[in-house]
Amino acid sequence: MEKTIDLKNRKILFELEQDSRQSLNNIAKKVGLKKETIFHRIKNLEKQGIIIKYITEINIYKLGYQFYPILFKLKDTTPITEEKIYSFLQNNKHIGWLTKCEGAWDINLTIVAKGNQELKIFLESFLSKFGKYIADKQIFITTELNYFRRDFWLNKKTQTTTTINTTDIIKLKPNDLKLIKILSNEARTPLVKIGEIFKTDPKNIAYKIKNLKKTNIIQGSRIFINFSKIGHKFYKTFFSLKNTSPENMKKLINYLEKTKNIIWATKLIGNYDLSIEMEVKDNEEFRKTIANIKLNFSNIINKHESLLIFEEKALNYFP
Repeated sequence: MEKTIDLKNRKILFELEQDSRQSLNNIAKKVGLKKETIFHRIKNLEKQGIIIKYITEINIYKLGYQFYPILFKLKDTTPITEEKIYSFLQNNKHIGWLTKCEGAWDINLTIVAKGNQELKIFLESFLSKFGKYIADKQIFITTELNYFRRDFWLNKKTQTTTTINTTDIIKLKPNDLKLIKILSNEARTPLVKIGEIFKTDPKNIAYKIKNLKKTNIIQGSRIFINFSKIGHKFYKTFFSLKNTSPENMKKLINYLEKTKNIIWATKLIGNYDLSIEMEVKDNEEFRKTIANIKLNFSNIINKHESLLIFEEKALNYFP
């Protein structure tokens, strides 16, 4: 990262990671460059494939949805067959996250669905087409997600987004859902453009967004980057835990939050109790990170299992 992306670009990425909707003027003041220079640097980061898109973080629990992480182990496949599988998954409306992996599992994905029935429909549809290629699967339910924003090696304080499963459901009007859909994958869409879509004053759009933030449906915005473009490896590790008192879990999450290369910590119901994702420079950094976690929390950790994620195929907060 330090060698491939200069300091100014890392500062720009940092600002977009903390709040991808902030204005170019605001970023320019913080970074110490002209607005026009910020604009061109961002466009170059997009052209290089480092910035994939700008995401609005949506609390889907408050809209009545659930996250279901799923792991698949493939068998008897060819590259052509695997491409058909990934194409089917990428185009499925329930896919929240989809990655290719190396390790005990080949596919890591997260389904966004309104309860078990929608999950069942997805699985039946997928397995009816590709079931003969599935050697094994594991399904989880998430109860809490923690996203630790990257600091891009600037040693600056970052924000954390915590999303907790809830039965406190808010029913939104169709236009509010349409607005969330627009912002979820295009967080930097100007208010004027959104106003044109809804045929209303941009001030009304700003008011709607403000209310969606107040109710914690919109939790923030950030960037979706291609980790491979910055020369890093992406690992996912599952932990089976014991002694999971609220106090012990709080200590563990706080520790993970302060570990700079960890960006996700998710509490689970299923074969494992917790998963983390991290971006590291090499295998050695990964091993040291896991070793330190095990050393500091040997009283909590039973076992763990890790995957190397080598490609992210899709990321949608509100598919």
